Amino acid sequence: MDIQIRPDRKSGPLKKLHGVNNGPVSFGSLIDVTEHFRNAAFPLIRLHDVNWPHAWEVDIHTIFPDFGRDPEDPASYDFERTDTYIASILETGAKIVYRLGESIEHTKKKYYVHPPADYEKWAKVCVGIIRHYNEGWANGFHYGIRYWEIWNEPDNPDNQVMWTGTPEQYYDLYRVASLAIKRHDATLKVGGHAATMVNPSFTQAFIAYCREHVLPLDFFTWHTYAGDPEAVAANARLVNRWLEDAGYFDMECHLNEWGFFKSAGEQLWKPVGAEQRHTTFERIKTEEGASFAAALFALLQDCPVHEANYYDAQPHNLFCGLFDRYGVPTKVYDVFRKFNELCGYAQRIETEIEEGASGVYALAATSDSGNSALWISNFGGESREYRISWPGLDSRRGEWLLLDKERRFDGLEASAIASEEDGAVTVFLPKHSVLFAKFD
Repeated sequence: MDIQIRPDRKSGPLKKLHGVNNGPVSFGSLIDVTEHFRNAAFPLIRLHDVNWPHAWEVDIHTIFPDFGRDPEDPASYDFERTDTYIASILETGAKIVYRLGESIEHTKKKYYVHPPADYEKWAKVCVGIIRHYNEGWANGFHYGIRYWEIWNEPDNPDNQVMWTGTPEQYYDLYRVASLAIKRHDATLKVGGHAATMVNPSFTQAFIAYCREHVLPLDFFTWHTYAGDPEAVAANARLVNRWLEDAGYFDMECHLNEWGFFKSAGEQLWKPVGAEQRHTTFERIKTEEGASFAAALFALLQDCPVHEANYYDAQPHNLFCGLFDRYGVPTKVYDVFRKFNELCGYAQRIETEIEEGASGVYALAATSDSGNSALWISNFGGESREYRISWPGLDSRRGEWLLLDKERRFDGLEASAIASEEDGAVTVFLPKHSVLFAKFD
């Protein structure tokens, strides 16, 4: 047997980990994928690199363009573009993680990713933004945004693309801003620091600094791009260990940037790397990227991850695997949409993958009315027939949908599902495929 389903062993609902970064409108509003956002019901959308590389929204400098002005004066702010952008996200039904900071700068000259000239004043600007979106200040709104993340990847070692200061300067900025936000509204959740996971000394020192200074750290955020879902799970466990070693138990952890990324070589970002870039970024939109996402949704159910945000959902972004640059949904999007359907089942059912099925990941769930569903990703296993044991299941009353190189959750013929005398079911799963089966 390759996959064992134990319907008598049930737990709580599945974690809805199909959040994304950024909203449905891009290319200067020429591309609008709002309906696709609604159909996939992305639960949580993080705001970072909005409309990059021409970010006119969300970033501190776009909202408070003249740092010499008074942060208590509504006239010092320009909320208009960000108001429109946030409204477009909330119309999809998603909730928001608002990143307080700046977008990434790959340019030789850095414009906005420097430590603020005055931390206290910068923190007052952050509070002004919170007041505008949560309290109606400055002709604002009452959106009730709970998550406020302070900066992004200050530990990024790549040519200071996110932070030109020292680690200590970021820690101090976090101290000033987090305390100011909590003084203003203790019910808000404040967190950071969007760790790259390639600079552990920075991250461990940040955690220790927060503990030593008794700072608000309501949620911890981190990132991983990988070609193997097990690498993401390993980082989840590593982050949890760092936090527990510092005395943070049961910390809310957000994997708020992740993606399938297998670089084609060291020349990727150089002029000679055009073909490598094409291969790398087109690959993430295929059934390989789709089965990676499906595997990760299953694998992270048992990892210390509370929220997750795929990077990126903007059709124009190189890292977007959900749509092509014209806004056409990809196979990766299909996985997000179907996973949302799976999350509609009330209870998770225990599954077990046998050793001989390495590289295969599975979930099963049941509804209050007795309907059930099966989710299998063959990301890294062999292309072969897999035997599935689900006691009491009548496979003939099921709808078997498969995504692979040729199909996008198309129905399988009844002849493709072989039922055996011992109650097992056999189905052929190509490598880089996703099976979603539903049963009455």
